[in-house]
Amino acid sequence: MQMFQSRPFSTRRGRSKWVSVSLLGGALLAGVTAQAGVFNIPHFVPAGDFGLGLEPELTLTHGAGVAINAKYTQGINDMLNVQGILGTGSGPRRFRVGGNASFEFFPDSQGQPGVGLAAQVLYMRIPTTLDTSSNSDTTGVTELTAIPFIHKTFNAGGKEIDPFLAVPFGLVFDNGSYRSLFTVVIGSGFKATENLWYTMEFGIAVNHTETYFSGGITYYH
Repeated sequence: MQMFQSRPFSTRRGRSKWVSVSLLGGALLAGVTAQAGVFNIPHFVPAGDFGLGLEPELTLTHGAGVAINAKYTQGINDMLNVQGILGTGSGPRRFRVGGNASFEFFPDSQGQPGVGLAAQVLYMRIPTTLDTSSNSDTTGVTELTAIPFIHKTFNAGGKEIDPFLAVPFGLVFDNGSYRSLFTVVIGSGFKATENLWYTMEFGIAVNHTETYFSGGITYYH
């Protein structure tokens, strides 16, 4: 009587190949982060004023996904803004919470563009495997980012617009290890009313980040 039946080699090889692909995919996904967009960081809020924004996002790499961030910005003084961030999403962009402090070293004026730097901390949940569905396993990572930016407000056809260029870079810490990240972001703010601004931006992944498109609206008071 034959007690053991060997599996065909092709079946074992196919399963081994699938395991290898899954492990590779998990490693690739673990190497990217779900950072929130630059959004309205370059738009300086005067001391005592605040901004409340909503930023939807569309991820274009590592499994498409959508996300949304709520952002509260408070003007502290003539040089400093602080911002709180809370967001969630699908695909590679999951829950995130954190904040940043933004310093505008050179204000946007008639003779010069605005130049500043934001220091940001985010805690995020990202998928651990190729499966980016809502019930897939996730792991927590912490992202420390510096966001240098330059912007310039001007009138176009009677409307104020505020185009900007930002280069977020920093480190992501994950279960005792770390890796660098780098993104190039171009975008613009568009004044709708005295209190409402729209924002659109495109983020280009350079190292351990996502290519994405985002936009949104912010109420300032």
